[in-house]
Amino acid sequence: MRNQPPDLPVPRPAAAASAARCPAAAVKDPTPCEGRHDAATIVDRHGREVAGCVHHCARLLAGLEGARVHPFVPARQSLDIYSRARELPPFAWEVGR
Repeated sequence: MRNQPPDLPVPRPAAAASAARCPAAAVKDPTPCEGRHDAATIVDRHGREVAGCVHHCARLLAGLEGARVHPFVPARQSLDIYSRARELPPFAWEVGR
């Protein structure tokens, strides 16, 4: 390991690769995240929650029956997610969208 000042984090390639996408992104979805990786939270019909960027939350919402945006998500992001999800088919990455 090179000499680094103590306040700098040690580079970890595995962590950098996993940090590139939000938790709401499907493994097979090739699209990049848009904005913060914790901009919104989707709640499925069983109460399980997943945080993600607005783009992947919309794609997830389009494919989950009975899912909703968490009530504490700001109105601007909620409306953006619902508007985008309305235009998408479920599993949009499988049909090239």
